[in-house]
Amino acid sequence: MAVRIRLQRKGAKHMAFFRIVTADSRSPRDGRFIEQLGYYDPLKDPPDIKVDTEKVIQWFQKGAQPTETVRSLFSRIGIMQTWHEIRKGRSFEELAHIEDDARKRIEAQAAMQKRTKEEAKTKKAKAPTKEEEPAAAAAEETPEPVVAEPVVAEPVVAEPVVAEPVVAEPVVAEPVVTEPVVTEPVVTEPVVTEPVVTEPETPEESVASEPKPVEAGSEDPAAEPAAEEQAAEAATEASVEADAGAKEAKE
Repeated sequence: MAVRIRLQRKGAKHMAFFRIVTADSRSPRDGRFIEQLGYYDPLKDPPDIKVDTEKVIQWFQKGAQPTETVRSLFSRIGIMQTWHEIRKGRSFEELAHIEDDARKRIEAQAAMQKRTKEEAKTKKAKAPTKEEEPAAAAAEETPEPVVAEPVVAEPVVAEPVVAEPVVAEPVVAEPVVTEPVVTEPVVTEPVVTEPVVTEPETPEESVASEPKPVEAGSEDPAAEPAAEEQAAEAATEASVEADAGAKEAKE
């Protein structure tokens, strides 16, 4: 027979609480059970869990298996951790503090949740209503009067101006050294005139330079063409004049 550690529902509608029992896995949820190990009340804050840890460990040693819901509840109060340490060889008396520490953590978490809920309620109560919100916004937008602080003018202290004496440096005139101008003498070269040497003429050159006498019977050949040209020009002029006279006679 497989034994299960499970919850058995009790109480009225919306007022339920549960017993933690060992029962045959084949029996119904709210049917016959073998032994009651504790109870679980979810309506309390924090939820109340009461379990006989020694009996639970004995049923674990006999082979009983918890359901998923019961295992979760046992883990919250430290029973599953105690069972794990006992399987390693430690005694139950040495592990009594595990359940106490787990229950303290549950109480601290419940107190924190309660404080958070109270703070949320307080904030909600202090929150302005829809009618008060515009008035509060207008009050915030109203500027506060600005008070001008008097301006205190600090006296200006003029520092005396100390004139530093001007020291004139003496001007040292450097002596001007004039270099003497050396004029070079102009040397005129003497003009040498070469004497013209006239060579004596030879008897042949003197004969050639003398003019030759013109003979009476001989004529100049260059004079003949000139006489012919003059005769032709005279004939041409006579013909032109004759033509001109003939034209005048006709008229």
